[in-house]
Amino acid sequence: MDNTMGQTGDELIGVDENTPELDWAVVKSLMDAQANTNTSLERYLLYVTHDEFDLDDQHIERCLSEAITHHERALEDLKVARELIAEDAD
Repeated sequence: MDNTMGQTGDELIGVDENTPELDWAVVKSLMDAQANTNTSLERYLLYVTHDEFDLDDQHIERCLSEAITHHERALEDLKVARELIAEDAD
């Protein structure tokens, strides 16, 4: 297998036999958590830095709700990483 990393659905691509599965799963969970956090920030920055987005209270509330959803996903990704470590310790 090549060493490029990517993801298609839930299938990991590019994890070769030298990559410990647990380490990769933890790294992947942390990367997913970071990606969800970045998405929230990027969306809000897009809204506040472009004049065509007129942010009234309703739009700000929706933006924050989306950010909460993304952060909840990030928390789930981190919990998966923690559970993987706990399972490996048993």
